[in-house]
Amino acid sequence: MSKLGENTGIRGGDPIEALLQKAAPRPTPPTEDEQIVRAAVTAEWKAVAGKVKTRQRMTQFAIAATVLLGVAISFNALQVNNVQPVQVATIERNQGAIYLVGEQSLMQEASDLSSVYVGQIIETGNDAAISLEWASGGSLRIDKNTRIEFTTTDSVYLRSGQVYFDSQPATMAAITGSGFEIETDHGLVKHLGTQYMTTVGARDLIIRVREGEVSVDGAYVEQAVAVAGQQMTVAGGATPSVLDIDSFGEIWAWAEEMAPTLNMDGRSTYDFLQMTAREIGLAVEYESDAAETLAHDGILRGTVEMDPRSELEFRMAGEDLGYRIDGGTIYVSIDSSSRQ
Repeated sequence: MSKLGENTGIRGGDPIEALLQKAAPRPTPPTEDEQIVRAAVTAEWKAVAGKVKTRQRMTQFAIAATVLLGVAISFNALQVNNVQPVQVATIERNQGAIYLVGEQSLMQEASDLSSVYVGQIIETGNDAAISLEWASGGSLRIDKNTRIEFTTTDSVYLRSGQVYFDSQPATMAAITGSGFEIETDHGLVKHLGTQYMTTVGARDLIIRVREGEVSVDGAYVEQAVAVAGQQMTVAGGATPSVLDIDSFGEIWAWAEEMAPTLNMDGRSTYDFLQMTAREIGLAVEYESDAAETLAHDGILRGTVEMDPRSELEFRMAGEDLGYRIDGGTIYVSIDSSSRQ
């Protein structure tokens, strides 16, 4: 490896040379690019050093120069190796402050983020949430105060916070995304065709299952399983605890608000009720055969970008059907006003 002084013309007594020589070895970029970057850094260094003589300022700039060289070299190395970013998801909707986390946990706000790639780390603020359409199928929703790393096309590493995954797309086609996994410090979370929420705290891991089943496998737990209507908590070496929970209610509210937009153009009212009820965690019952037949016959038009509960109210206002929600069920009946 040639000496920095030979490539850049920097005098051997310059402090920048001493600092740069201490930097960790990196891949060698094309000679032309390296010379351009080094020449620019050298010129800027001389300009700053001529005005500011303090050791603190010199050290700060020397570090910045090292970082600049590292970025340039890394960028060129990627170009040489022809490494292409791998997209894992697209953002359907978001709210609040969203940050991309870089090296040394430096955060950059990314309000215009539209796609997510392997290797990226995202952190949400205390007023934020994100809804992602997963490339291999399904919907991943990220709650506030969450840090998550996108490790592969089928897995994420949830460092802290809370996510919700729905393996079934909004079109209610065949179940997809069954290979999706969530890595945590408490264990690996896997599922089979389901809706579930994963929460990582400082001392425990909580899995809440709306539909299907989920397993956790880690250092202190082996293939522990929770099914629909259950909440499982894993904490250290203790035996996982399981309790029954509702599939609806306040704890699921944030995930409902970030649900993907339902494309109902040309679909029946019956389909709409089934899809909406699933997003809210409710069942659907018809109070008469006539009401169910009317739901099958009704055809909806257009797409409405609302949360499921708001769209339910909006859509049903234009139908000859009435509905009420009681506990975990939507009861559908013939609207009495339509008979007049």
